Amino acid sequence: MKIPVQTTAKTASVLGAAGLALLTTMTPGVHARPVTPHPPVTEAEIAAMTPEKQEKLLTPLRTLADAVARVGAGGEAADIYAGVRIDAPRGTVRVQLTDLSRAAAFRTAVSAADRRADTGKLVAVRAEHTRRALHEARDRLFAREKAGELPYTMHTVAVAADASSLEIAVDNPDAAAKAAQAEAKARRYPSARGVAPAHDVPLVFKQGQRISSAARTWADVKWKDATPFIAGDVLTDGAQYCSAGLPAVRKKDSKPVMVTAAHCFANGTKIYTGSGTTPAFGKFYDGLNGLTGNYTGTVNGVATGWDAELLIGADNNADVSETTSYRPLTSVAYSHNGDFVCHNGAASFFMKRETVCGIKVTNDDITYKLDTGWKVRGVEGTRLPGKPWAAAHGDSGALVFTPKGSVRQARGIVSALAGPYQTDAGNYLYWTEATDILNHFGLKLNPKT
Repeated sequence: MKIPVQTTAKTASVLGAAGLALLTTMTPGVHARPVTPHPPVTEAEIAAMTPEKQEKLLTPLRTLADAVARVGAGGEAADIYAGVRIDAPRGTVRVQLTDLSRAAAFRTAVSAADRRADTGKLVAVRAEHTRRALHEARDRLFAREKAGELPYTMHTVAVAADASSLEIAVDNPDAAAKAAQAEAKARRYPSARGVAPAHDVPLVFKQGQRISSAARTWADVKWKDATPFIAGDVLTDGAQYCSAGLPAVRKKDSKPVMVTAAHCFANGTKIYTGSGTTPAFGKFYDGLNGLTGNYTGTVNGVATGWDAELLIGADNNADVSETTSYRPLTSVAYSHNGDFVCHNGAASFFMKRETVCGIKVTNDDITYKLDTGWKVRGVEGTRLPGKPWAAAHGDSGALVFTPKGSVRQARGIVSALAGPYQTDAGNYLYWTEATDILNHFGLKLNPKT
C-alpha cells in the first residue's frame, strides 16, 4: 500500500526478516548432477561483483531458468510445475515439480524449448502445489476480501519460494491465524494454521506493513533530458516526480510511448522533464523547484494490475541512463528467484547511490496492495544482508534491468518499496515485469538510436 510520504526515519518492520526466511525453505534436490557441498562463492560475493562478472556467472543460469519457466507455465507441464529458482552460488537452477516421475520428460522439453539451455545444471525438487493451484487460491482470497468475507486485511500475498503455501502479510498475524483457525474449525478443516482453499493450499500469516509507492512529491532523477527520451529520465507534472521506465512503440501503429508507474500521474495529465537548477548530490529532497521542462507525453492508458501507464507524445529511444553514461536496451525477460538486478531510479541516483545493483530476487510471484486499492502483481527483491538501500521515494517508474555485456535487458519498472526504512529509502524493492506490461499494452521496445 501507499503511505503518506515523510522525511523522518521510519520504524523497521519484520517483513524484511520474513522475506529473507524464504531463501532457506527449499526442498533438497533430486539428482541431476552432484551439487557442490561448499559453494565456490557466496550470495554476498555475487551481489558485490561488477555487472560484467555477474553476467558471466548468471547468463547460462538465466537462459536455463527462462526455458524452464516457458515449459512449466505455458505447456502441458503446467499440471506439475510449481516454480523455478536460480541457485547462483552452486551454479544450478532448481525446478519445482509436484510429480518427480515426469522430471526426465520435463528436462527433455526444456532442451527442446531452448537448445542453449544447459539442462545438466537443472535440479528437480519435489513441490506440494502447482503454480496454477497457488494462483487460483490467491485469486479466491482476493475475491473473498473484496466481498468483505475475510477477518483480516491482506497487504501482500506471495507464492512461497518452495511452493508450499501462500504467505500472507497482515497487520496482526496472530489474530489473523486465530480467526482463520476458527473459520477452519467451522468449515471442518483440520489445519490450525489457517483456512485451506480448494486444493488444500496452506495459508501462512506473516507480519506485514503497508507497501509504499516509490513516488514522492518533489523528487526527481536525471533532471532535464531532451527528445528522444530514455529510461531513467525525470518525469514530472510540476508537483509529483517519477522516472521513465520502458521506451516503447505500439505494435499496431509504431506510435512512440513511454511507460512509467501508474500511481505517478493521473490519466490525461501532461508530463514534462525537470527544469532549472539540478538538485545537488546528497540533497535531492532539498533541491527541487517544481519547474517543468520538455514535454514528454500525456498519460493515456493505465493498467493498475501492473502499476503501469503510458505517456504518448514525444519520441523515445531504448537506452538506459546509468551513473555516468547511456547503454542500449535491447531485450526483455522475466525475473526469477535467485537472480540479481539493477535499477536506475532518480532519487537513489541523486542521493549518491548511483545505479543500484546487487538486488537479489527474493520472490518472483508476489501480489501486493497500494493505498490506491490496486492489487499489483510483481516481484520482490532486496540487497540485504549487507547493504540496506534498495530503493527510495522518487524512484517510481525507473527501469529494473540486468547487464548483458555492453547492452541491457529490461526486467520491469520500479513500483514500490518497503522497510525496514532509513529516512526516504526502503530495504525491499517491488517491481512489475516488463514482459507483462509490454504484452498487456501491445508494445515493443523502441530500439532505434
